[in-house]
Amino acid sequence: MDFIPSWIWLFGKMFMIIFFMMWFRWTLPRLRIDQLLKLEWKYLLPINICNLILATAISIFGWHL
Repeated sequence: MDFIPSWIWLFGKMFMIIFFMMWFRWTLPRLRIDQLLKLEWKYLLPINICNLILATAISIFGWHL
């Protein structure tokens, strides 16, 4: 991509990032704090604990490559 100047790449990337941030913010609903806490305690925390146990088992038993 040497034929495209670097300042065009910079502004193109900035435009894409701003576009996606605005698009996500406009299309996805805003979550209340109670909804976020429910999501954390019911779903994310158990997934994280399982991930921690799995990573520990992989490390202890030497199952990694």
